[in-house]
Amino acid sequence: MTTTHEAPRPGTTPARADRPTSEEPRVVGHVRAPEAGRRPGRPTVRYRRMPGLDGLRALAVVVVVAFHLAPATFPGGYVGVDVFFVLSGFLITTLLVREHRDRHHVGLRSFWARRARRLLPALVLVVTVCTAVAAVVGGDVLVGIGPQLFGAATFTSNWVDVASGATYSGALLPHLFGNLWSLAVEEQFYLLWPLVVVLLCVVRPLRRRAPWIVTGLGLASATLMALLYAPGTDPTRVYVGTDTHLFALMAGAALAFWHVRPVPRPAVDAPVSGDAHALLPGGPRVRTARGRLAVLVAGVVGAVVLVVAVATMRWDDALAYRGGLLVCAVAATGVLNAVVCLPGIGTQLDRGVLGWVGRRSYGLYLWHWPVLVLTAASLASVVGPVPPGTVHPVVVVVTLVVTVAAGALSFRYVERPVLRRGLRGAARDLARRLQPTPGEGGPRVLTRRGWALAASCALVVGLSVAGVVNAPSTTSVEQQIAAGERAARATQVVPDDAAPVVPGPAPGESGPADGTAPPAPPEQSPPPEPDVPPVVAPTGDQVTVVGDSVTLASAPALTTALPGAYVDGAVSRQVKDGPAALAAARDAGALRPYVVLSLGTNSTAGAAALDELLAAVGPGHRVVLVTGYADRPWVPGTNAEIVAAAGRHPGVVVADWSAAVAADPSVLGPDGVHPTAGGTSAYAAVVVDGLARAAALGSTTV
Repeated sequence: MTTTHEAPRPGTTPARADRPTSEEPRVVGHVRAPEAGRRPGRPTVRYRRMPGLDGLRALAVVVVVAFHLAPATFPGGYVGVDVFFVLSGFLITTLLVREHRDRHHVGLRSFWARRARRLLPALVLVVTVCTAVAAVVGGDVLVGIGPQLFGAATFTSNWVDVASGATYSGALLPHLFGNLWSLAVEEQFYLLWPLVVVLLCVVRPLRRRAPWIVTGLGLASATLMALLYAPGTDPTRVYVGTDTHLFALMAGAALAFWHVRPVPRPAVDAPVSGDAHALLPGGPRVRTARGRLAVLVAGVVGAVVLVVAVATMRWDDALAYRGGLLVCAVAATGVLNAVVCLPGIGTQLDRGVLGWVGRRSYGLYLWHWPVLVLTAASLASVVGPVPPGTVHPVVVVVTLVVTVAAGALSFRYVERPVLRRGLRGAARDLARRLQPTPGEGGPRVLTRRGWALAASCALVVGLSVAGVVNAPSTTSVEQQIAAGERAARATQVVPDDAAPVVPGPAPGESGPADGTAPPAPPEQSPPPEPDVPPVVAPTGDQVTVVGDSVTLASAPALTTALPGAYVDGAVSRQVKDGPAALAAARDAGALRPYVVLSLGTNSTAGAAALDELLAAVGPGHRVVLVTGYADRPWVPGTNAEIVAAAGRHPGVVVADWSAAVAADPSVLGPDGVHPTAGGTSAYAAVVVDGLARAAALGSTTV
């Protein structure tokens, strides 16, 4: 995601701050254009570009891309999005306040038209091309493409994701346009914020309090994020929600109101003090040596905070949503203020590669995520498995090369021409270049290059339409889970001619826990000799398995390894949901002597929750607790509590699925959570091993 001004046309005001582009506005102050040739509603204020903003954009987009390509190395790189939000809030608010102050009104139609001209051309190109490529790749990358395209077209991608249950971490779905959530947040901000700015500028009691009012809005948004966040659950809703992530935009807006106070000059044509072509008339408010030193120190501290956050603050850490992201927004505001008040720093930031990347950061941000998803899907069968939470080096290299090339071409041939000439002007220029020149002869409508371009466009559009029409409704992981659900339901059906299933007692117990009459004791085998192997796992008709989606995905393998076992799994089931599932199994007469509990994937579980879960099993059972594996911050802590619970409760053993995955990551699918078709056998083997060790405990039960 990125932020920038749009390149001005002669005699116009670009007033743009949402995404990176080649040019920045070039004037400030009141400038009257000649009456002849003026277009109605066209702004007449132009702004000189502010040094340093391209460099900040470049740094922000680099850490975002690094986060997606190397999440283990840069776990907090997602905070680069908040840097973009701060830049957008500052630039958009500065331009709106200046326009209102210098012209006594804000051209809303022109403002929104410039937003569309800046955002839509590159967005349409990325969405169309990547959807066409996805149609060729096929498979999971096309799942949900229809809603994603609707979100992209309406700038509501964040709310579409929330409504569809998509997760930012992409556990089940390779979300092709998952990065468009931030563009949606900014566009919703652009739609409503000009109205708020006009209100703050027009209403006298609000005018001088504008910085504090905006700061209050930001604090309210951060508070809402903290209140809606539920520890140990997927935080996608609070992360991508416009209401809960508005504080970064408000931080930049508050800084803009502080530097550019919405107080009109006495006369429209009065000269502007200071440099009339600077974005901030008369320069920034900080002018003393002591003030500049304080600004510099605040900027350095802010930069250090951001570096630490990029290196340590995971996306799903509770700290991020209980003040961490707010602190990062404040830190980014401190860095931006240093750039605003100390232009020398900005000049150095804009030099060389950083300036080049910053001017193209919008395209780079748009391209990098779908290119990463498509590259990973295309090379999955070639590059082989990688440890969960990592990206294969080949995928990294291909993604970077394609992203930089596509971003540069998009900037040169799509973004910059539309910014300079407008959509119709750029289209007319392109048509002139593709038409035959006089004297070439023949009735050709287009040159060879024109026909090639037209054919390419038709092919891309056709593939895109085909991709949408032929998109599968579920991913391969979801299909595997659905097959597991069918297998699990089959274990819960009692044939009409079968005797009622009565749970048998665990070895060493006189009868079942519910007081019913025990069945006839099984034939006893003589005690093993010292050199005989240890007791084997119980038969499936003595086993009840209660688990989550990992259990469901592995249900066919479980029923093969343990014929007759009762398997009950549910997607997103947590430890706190276990007692209800156990009660249902008991009511169905299916709570057997050996109980397997595999609930460590989806949430934090403390000692009290696990004690409650084991109490729900009841006496007379042996329990196997299966550890979980997922790239989630709560999983290690939950696994530690599982091991501790086994130590506290006799008759409980641990089946270490987490250790099995760590030893062989190839058993997991591309989501890093659910096992592959072959990995389900490994999961079943871990469960069977745990049951064998439970059977070897002798007469001890829960």
